[in-house]
Amino acid sequence: MKVQNIHTNAFSSSNNKRENFKKKDYLSGQTSFRGVGALSTGSNVVLSGLVKFWEAVERGGLAASFTIQDMLGTNIPRTWAAKDVGKDITGKNNWGAVLENGLREFLTGPSMFLVPAGVLAVSSKYGGKSHGVPVQTIKDFGEIISNSNIDVTNKEAFKKSFYESVLKKAFYNFDGINQADNLLDKGIDVNDYIKRILDMENAKSKGLFKNIRNIPVPDSKEDILDGIINMFVKNKKANTSGYPDFLNALISDSKYAKNSKNLEVRFSSLIERMGKYSDDFFAAFERSGKENVADFVEQFTKNRMGGRFATNIAMGVFTAAFMWFIPKIYTVNKTNPETDPVRQKAAELKSEYSDKSGDNVSFKGGGISKVMSDLGSKVDPSNFNNFSKAASSLECKGIDIARPMFYTLITGCTLVPRLIQSAKRDIESSKKNGGPVQWDETSNILRRDITTILTILFAMEGLGVAMALFGSKKSGVVLTSDILNKGDNIFKKFWNVINPESSVKVLGKAENTAQMSNFANMDQVMRFFEYNQEKKGNLYKLLHSGSKSNKEGSLYSVAKKLFGDVVDDTKVSVDDLRNKLNSGECDKKYIQEFLDILNDADKNPLLGFANKINAIFQTISLGIVTGFLGFGLPKINEIVIRNKYLKKDYALNPKYADPNVHIPDYSILKNLQPFEKQTYQYFLGNKR
Repeated sequence: MKVQNIHTNAFSSSNNKRENFKKKDYLSGQTSFRGVGALSTGSNVVLSGLVKFWEAVERGGLAASFTIQDMLGTNIPRTWAAKDVGKDITGKNNWGAVLENGLREFLTGPSMFLVPAGVLAVSSKYGGKSHGVPVQTIKDFGEIISNSNIDVTNKEAFKKSFYESVLKKAFYNFDGINQADNLLDKGIDVNDYIKRILDMENAKSKGLFKNIRNIPVPDSKEDILDGIINMFVKNKKANTSGYPDFLNALISDSKYAKNSKNLEVRFSSLIERMGKYSDDFFAAFERSGKENVADFVEQFTKNRMGGRFATNIAMGVFTAAFMWFIPKIYTVNKTNPETDPVRQKAAELKSEYSDKSGDNVSFKGGGISKVMSDLGSKVDPSNFNNFSKAASSLECKGIDIARPMFYTLITGCTLVPRLIQSAKRDIESSKKNGGPVQWDETSNILRRDITTILTILFAMEGLGVAMALFGSKKSGVVLTSDILNKGDNIFKKFWNVINPESSVKVLGKAENTAQMSNFANMDQVMRFFEYNQEKKGNLYKLLHSGSKSNKEGSLYSVAKKLFGDVVDDTKVSVDDLRNKLNSGECDKKYIQEFLDILNDADKNPLLGFANKINAIFQTISLGIVTGFLGFGLPKINEIVIRNKYLKKDYALNPKYADPNVHIPDYSILKNLQPFEKQTYQYFLGNKR
């Protein structure tokens, strides 16, 4: 089951209760729009419920998303459906199949989440918290410390000076800020960021259930982080040109660009990494007994880069080892309880034939610190060698394994061991029921698992992109990171839709929220419109959001008052709107009202539509997975195996009833004895 990409803690949903504490220091200076947000869907109760449900899943983080999609999508339906396999033949529930399906599904899916998490936790505990930080970021932090005046008199002083250096690196990488600029003059208070981050690190989490239910707790870790991210988005939007991803920060030097497609990092992730790295660095520095940071940082950087790379490899290796072992756990029976009822029935019917002849078939199957430091030198991103490139491709994101590892695990470590184990049981079943080997369970696995893998890797991705492209066309708001090139042929476009590595990806709720809100002025709104127009959005449709109801206070009604009849021109452009604004004819009252609508989660129709599309997509995805992968594929396998042996009336299929049925009626063969005919049939290549 595919786990959808989630940017947790990038924004939290809004809630009216939050108004009670919005003047708190942590949330000061924010607009009334708080993020992914509560969505007003009017009378559409079902859609409103779906939006709230998927927002609750997202607030629960990766664990909640994984659990909902994997359990409801494949594990539970496949386990439940297994009890009816062969019931029409035996008259009994197939509890053996239930047990095997349950063990297989509930062990395989969670292992790709829990095993890497366990490895990462052990590595971070015994090797240092920096093992939870990517190699590139460790390198960047080391460079920043080396080039900064870091105070190491105590841990708090170190954290403050380190955080200041990292944050300044990120802010001075905004294309609207020069090194000579004063950040305060640009509206950026670094000390405020540091205070909030330290407060967040010392705060308690409000807990999984309160977070899922979006219960505001102003002094909680999650709500403080929300305020920090909102502040960052506003600062970046005010100090960058164009329309970049406002949730991302850049702290890498350009000289590393050759070794990575994208050196930007989610600002929320950067905050987490700063905390882990600073705790680990200061503890290691104290243990070292050194007095000069410069003498220590180079060795620490190499050691931790090597440790992180080793952790990435260990996450893949341990997960692979466990997944190879899973088939031995769930195959509690020597034969497959899903195919046994049909095979046994066929064997009983076949025994009635006097010319039955059995076959005997045999199967012939077949010092740590120094090491980490040396390894760190090899994976150093600045080397630009094949080793460092390979290390970059294997970089895990938190407990999410890298995509190359995922491909390896889902094929070589899921499919292959299952096939090996199924081959053994097919041989055992054939010995039990007589006759040559029938690869029934093996064929079941090939049909079920290859289809499942292709669906997860490509179909689910393609469905999301296709729906987002449809939504973009309908609303006029671009909901994907890129668009399809009109110059590409239909096959190239199709591949860009289903390819997980394509630049055309669905924008998550966090990205949509950052793009469509937190507007300080109309210039930022115009930049959003220009970005949308450049990506082939439709400004006319965008401005007409809410025009059907035309109710007072809708985006369209305010746009009409602000810009006049120009909004009703189907070819309206950003230049037309800018000319109106520059003409001085626009009432400031309506400008503020227009900004208020876009900055309010309950009123912003653009964000509302994006949330609806997102909820609909995830619901449809879950429905497809549940219906097709959960119930459909197991049923197809059951039907294929049954039709192989039995007819609709449960009589034996003729091709298995008489071994002579495939022998051509040549006169020269008429006098052959049954066993001689069967020998000739084997010569022809027929196994029955």
